[in-house]
This record gives sequence, structure tokens and C-alpha cells, in this order.
Amino acid sequence: MLTGWRISFGILIFIVLVVAVVFFFSYRLITESLPQTEGTIKLPVLEQVVQLYRDENGVPHIFAKKELDLCRAAGYVTAQDRLWQMDLNRRTAAGRLAEIFGKAAIETDRFIRVWGFARVGKEMVAAMSPESRQALEAYTAGVNAFIESHKDRLPIEFSLLRYEPEKWRLEDSAAFIRLMAWRLSFSWYVDPVLAELVQNLGEAKAREVFPDFPKAGALIIQPSVIPFWTGIDEFLDSGLALRNFMGIPGGQVGSNSWVVAGQKSECGKPLLANDPHLELTAPSVWYEMHLSCADFNVIGVSLPGAPGILIGHNEDIAWGLTNGMLDDVDFYIEKINPDNPNQYWDGRNWLDFQTLEEEIMVKDSAPVKFEIKFSRNGPIVSNIHPMFKDSADVVAMRWTGHRISDELTAMLKIQRAKNWDEFKDGIRNFTVPAQNFIFASEKGDIGYYLGGAIPIRKNSTGLFPHNGWEENGQWSEYVPFEEQPHVFNPPENFIVTANNKIIDDRYPYYLTNLWEPSSRADRINQVLREKEKLSLADFRALQTDVTSSYAIKILPLILETVKSRLDSTTNENLQLLFDILRDWDGEESAESIAAALFNAFNLKLIENTFRDEMGSRLYENYIDLGNVPTRVIGFLLENEQSLWFDDISTPEIETRNDIILRSLWDGREYLANTAGAEISDWAWGRIHTLTMEHQIGSRRPLDVVFNLGPFPRGGSKMTVNNSEYSLQHPFAATLGASTRQLVDFCDLNNSLSVITSGQSGHPLSEHYRDQASLWLEGKYHRSVMDRVEIEQTAVAHLVLTP
Repeated sequence: MLTGWRISFGILIFIVLVVAVVFFFSYRLITESLPQTEGTIKLPVLEQVVQLYRDENGVPHIFAKKELDLCRAAGYVTAQDRLWQMDLNRRTAAGRLAEIFGKAAIETDRFIRVWGFARVGKEMVAAMSPESRQALEAYTAGVNAFIESHKDRLPIEFSLLRYEPEKWRLEDSAAFIRLMAWRLSFSWYVDPVLAELVQNLGEAKAREVFPDFPKAGALIIQPSVIPFWTGIDEFLDSGLALRNFMGIPGGQVGSNSWVVAGQKSECGKPLLANDPHLELTAPSVWYEMHLSCADFNVIGVSLPGAPGILIGHNEDIAWGLTNGMLDDVDFYIEKINPDNPNQYWDGRNWLDFQTLEEEIMVKDSAPVKFEIKFSRNGPIVSNIHPMFKDSADVVAMRWTGHRISDELTAMLKIQRAKNWDEFKDGIRNFTVPAQNFIFASEKGDIGYYLGGAIPIRKNSTGLFPHNGWEENGQWSEYVPFEEQPHVFNPPENFIVTANNKIIDDRYPYYLTNLWEPSSRADRINQVLREKEKLSLADFRALQTDVTSSYAIKILPLILETVKSRLDSTTNENLQLLFDILRDWDGEESAESIAAALFNAFNLKLIENTFRDEMGSRLYENYIDLGNVPTRVIGFLLENEQSLWFDDISTPEIETRNDIILRSLWDGREYLANTAGAEISDWAWGRIHTLTMEHQIGSRRPLDVVFNLGPFPRGGSKMTVNNSEYSLQHPFAATLGASTRQLVDFCDLNNSLSVITSGQSGHPLSEHYRDQASLWLEGKYHRSVMDRVEIEQTAVAHLVLTP
């Protein structure tokens, strides 16, 4: 008996020792990759000494005498904190994920290579201005200086996936910039879904379920036309897989920004706010930096892997960005030569497809080779295997991102601009993705400009596939920069952008039909109009506001419908639901039971209205358009006679009120199954939670180390404090304010900032998660630009020497 106890005790001790040893070496492996933040580092790529101070949040404040040394130091310090994220970004952009993730990533790599971010990146580098190229070369040199000196101290992800990073190249940054442009594009997915809606349901019903459906032109796809969406199913599925891999939720990625002039500011100078809505992952999409040299002094957020500040301010101007929602992708049906499948018809002649051979290297498996073909309209995206076999038609795709441009020049000009004219000169170089640029200056000016390439299509919008051999639908040119929507010092003394419609129908050019619902813009406009003078505190409150204008708008109809039923029958459960909603003010706080009930109701309202007629597959595709279904249901509720409310699977003819009541009951049942039978347990934040996931944190026990959360969340896609969830996966929050920026021209050192997680990409760093609590609680840290204060308050000082 004693011997058995000793054996068991010995085994237990052995297991504990093994675990301790594994933990020790794992901890050492992770901590060894943490950046050096004190002392001196010799950096041969530098020309002169660079001073680097880190504040209590790990934000680097970099001071150099020359701009190129500033770029070199920025590349080095970004790699210190985010090297694996940078490497993953460039691998994604190049279609090289299968090299580290294996067979599961092959189709994603194929999809990426059809889009050709790496091909475009090489051409962008070749066409760059000398100034942009010098800045990019300097940034690249800084990244490579870190890689070369830290081969034995790499981030833990490289060890877990068993590979080492290659040297950074100029085209890596350029390709990543194009990848980010793609992730803000939606029409590559919207157009096929809309075309299928028209084909299956007819024009009249399709008009009702797609906002701002075009009012002119031949809109009905004739039965004789190939149902092109069935030919690109694999292409679309691969795109959704990439979106899921990157943590991009279903739907449209939006943002908020607003600016007030000194006339509406308590301090007498402009105030500017911006919070771009992107995926909420760990580490954050953004990296905060302060860059200072003889030519400029700028602070804000950058994208790891791309030089410069994308959103921020210098001592003279501030700027913010929101997605312009531009329709920037078109599809073209190409007619194939029946005698030669390698040729297509351009309307006059049979032309040869251009071809490109691609090879995907696959971890622990044989390489995969495939061919990409191109017509004059772009790459062929049809999922026909082998390509073009037994088909008279294939589908090509055109995207503004295939146009060679120099966004780096745009951002370098903007970050050193001193006034509106210099700011506009920077935007002139910006092509893709189309962005709403807002502006404020120390001199008191405010402004807005839509930056990006706006295609002019011949006799067409871009919503339906064009015949590739016809002139209709071809992109004849782009809207001249001077004619792109803009405004300077408007009489209202404020400007709001929240992905809402930019300009009324008098504008002569087609932009898009993909506007976000106006709920966020309505709420921001309401708050800005209500106060004669606004302060930075008002801006802080507004950025974290969770009042849903959408809910407030449709709540009276719900209550009226329920009350009419209660007037004719007694139902205690229905009365309880009525009382919950009747006393609600539309604030979707994490503690609100009414917010949970309303969101569950809205979820079921969309399903009960659309699924029966669309069918399951088309319905799933439709709700993946994100806010389009919610935007549409708001319009449909105003039309009591809409045939969409009839459930075609029943013999009765249901009315709008029938569907409202059914959806309220279904929402109640959903909450009971999800949160429990007790209504007191239906707090919105209990079922609406956020987990900031790392790309390799999907497996246990890695999730404990790399992921952050879950955290209870208030708000929804309809609130200024955006907390979007996919209709396909309710109510997991996946999208929101990826950074919050507030600029105060009365005292620039009083400007505020916060990102979602922290500056570091190293999971054991104190700065991996230290901003998460600030962000969740609606708090900020100061964005200090004054060198004296920075030196006095810095927690770390590093000297970089040549």
C-alpha cells in the first residue's frame, strides 16, 4: 500500500516538474522576444542619433533630426512590438498562408492571388514618387535591422508555427496597403447577391429589399442571361473564408467622424473626433506612434507594415477617415470562342486571354499550381474546373484597386500639411479605398473631401453584370478630383460622416447604393445640433453613446401593434414584453433587458420577413450584407401593404402586424433559450459579448494566452458606440471602434486616444492588453506632443545610434 502511494506520489512529482520545466522555457521563450526599451542600441542603417521615449501605455515618441531616420526608427520600433502581425499581414496579402497553416489555407491563397495584391504591390513600388520610395526604403531598412538582430529572439508565434521571417521588402508594404483596401470593399459580394435576388424574385420585390435600388435603366436580368453568381460561388466562398480568417465580420465596415468649428466649440477652436470601425482582434489593428523631426511633428495611429500616420494630427491640422462605401467592383460576362477556349470576344475581335502561372507552397504537402487568366476587364473569377471547360461564358472582375496609385505619397503629404490646400493636395493622390476625409486646422477651418477613384461607367451603374464585349458598363474614365464631393467651412459649423449618404441625387455621378443605415449619423447630428457650444467632454460622451436612433424610430410601431392586440385579449406574457419596451428610452446599455429584447426581436423580424421567400441559401447570403437587411426592414415597416410580410409557407396571408407579433414572441423564446427563462437574466451584455481573438488563439489552451475576453458589451450596429454582430452569429460582437481619436486645438496636448487592446503583440507584455480596460470603459489616454513633458514623464528611454 505504501509502495503504491510512493509510486503515485513520484509520478505526480514528475508531472509537476515536467510542467514547471515546460512553463519555464515557454515563459523564457516568450519574454526573450520582448523589446529592449532602455539603454542604447546600435542601428547601422541610421545616419544620426534617434531618441525614443515610451510613455506609460507603451506608445513610442520618436525624435530624429532627419525624416528618413525617423522612418527607419519607425520601422524598427514597429517590428519590436508587432513583427509577427506584420509578417502575417504580408503573407495574407501575398497569398502565402498555406506555407505556415497548411492545406486549410490553399483556397484562401488562391482567392488572394486572383485579386493580385502582390502583383499590384510590385507595380505600385515601381511607379512610386522618389519621395515615397525613399520613405518606404527607410522604413523597410528599419524592419530588416530588427529581423537581422533578433533571429534568436523572435515572437512566440514563429516558434509555434515553426518558421522564421524573411527580409521585409518594399512590395510587402504596398501589397498590404492594397489588402486593406480590399477589406473595405463590399460590392464584390453585394453585386452577385443583388443579381440573384432579381433573377429569383423579380424586379419589384428586389427593389424593396435593396436600398436605393436604381430607378432608371434596364434593370431586369433576362432569363437568357447566364446566372453568373452560380459560376463564382467558389470565388465568393473563398472571400468569405479570408474575411473570417482576418476577423472581419459579415457586413459592412463603417466608422464615425465629426468635426465642429470654433463657432460651436466652447474653447473657440475646432474639435475633431474619429473612430473607424474595424475588426476587434488581438493585437489591435492599429499601432500608435508619435513621429517628430525638423520637417513635421505628427501623432496618431499607423498600420503595422506601412509607414506614416494614417489617422491623427500635427501641430497645424487634424484629420479622420471613414469608409466612403463606394461601389468599386464590377463583373463582366465574357464570351468564349467556341473554337478556341483561350480567346474571348471584345465586340470586334477574338482576343487571347493573358495568363499567369501561380504556385502555392503548402506546409507538409506538395505545391499547388494553377493558372489565372485575364481579359481586358480583369481577372477571371469563375469557378470552372478546368478553366472554361464546357462553357460559353466566364466572368471577369474589375476593381479600382487594380489601378496603380501612390497612397503613400497621399499620407506623407497629409501628415506634414499645414492648411486645407496642402491637405487636399495629399488627398489628390489617394485612390483606393475611397474614404471620407474630415479636416480641422489650428487656424479655425473645417472641411470634408471624398478621396478615391470614382469610376464613370458608360450608361450604367455597377450593380449588375455587364456583357464584357459591349461598351455599356465599361469604365470610360474617373470623376475629376475637383468634382468629387467636398465642402469647406459649411454654414452649420460642423460636419458629420458615418457612412451615410454623402450627397443628394442632384450629384451627376453614380457613387454607390451601399450606404449604412442613418441611425449613427442621425444620433450624432442630433447631439451636435442640440448644444450651441460643445466641449471635448461632449465628444467623449458621444463617442461612447449607446442610444439607438433606429430603435427609437420603430419602437412606437411595435408598441402600437402590441397594444392593439392587448386591447382585444388578455395575455400576461405579452403585457410583460409590452411593459419592458414601453419604458425603454432606446439606450442599449450592457445592463438593459429591453435592449436584449429589441435586438432579439429585430433578428427574428428580419428572418420572419425574408427567409420564406428567399430560401435558406439566398437568405444567408443576403443577411451577410450586414446592415442592408436592417436598413431595409426599417423601410418595409413603413409600408403596411408590403407582400414581403406574408409567409408563403402558410395558407393564411400574414400582415405586417402579424409578423411583428410573431417576431416579438420568437425573440422572447430566443432569449429564454440563450439567457435563461428568467427575464431578470436577459441583460444585453450577458448575451452580447466581445472576445478579441488572436489568429492562433482559436485552439485551447492557446486561447487563454492570446485571446482577450469575453467582455460584456452594450450598443449595437445602430449606435454611435458601434458594437456590431453578424446576423448569422448573434450576438457575438466582432466589430467596433478600432481606435478613438479626439483632437483639441485649444490644447493639442489635451487630445485623447485609445486603441482596443494594447501596443504590444507579445502576449506576456504589460502592453498587450493594458488599453483594453480603457477602451471598454470609454476612457482614453492623452496624446502628448510636447517634448519637454514627454521626456519628464517617459517610463523608458532608448537611444538608437548609427
